[in-house]
Amino acid sequence: MPIQLGELKLYSLKELSKSLGITAFTLRTYIRQGKLRARKMGTKWLVTEDALREYFKETQELKKEDRISLHGITSNSKVTEKDIEEAKAIWKSHNIFPSKMF
Repeated sequence: MPIQLGELKLYSLKELSKSLGITAFTLRTYIRQGKLRARKMGTKWLVTEDALREYFKETQELKKEDRISLHGITSNSKVTEKDIEEAKAIWKSHNIFPSKMF
């Protein structure tokens, strides 16, 4: 249950972990990477409802030019090493790790 301070709702990482089905470790990683805004109060990290809205809004708004697809690339294609490095850089910048990397 979130902490209610006037109109402000605050969520602990434990609550978010249960609700979102991800670990508190992952949430702390997102905070450290600047993906999710939070404040530490004593020993607890607290996330506002607005910070959650911002996180989900940003993840849905990936720029079209940042979206990439390697669908149909085969070992006989003319993909250069530069193409591969650019794809890896985009994946890394969005914290996306394909299950099979070339």
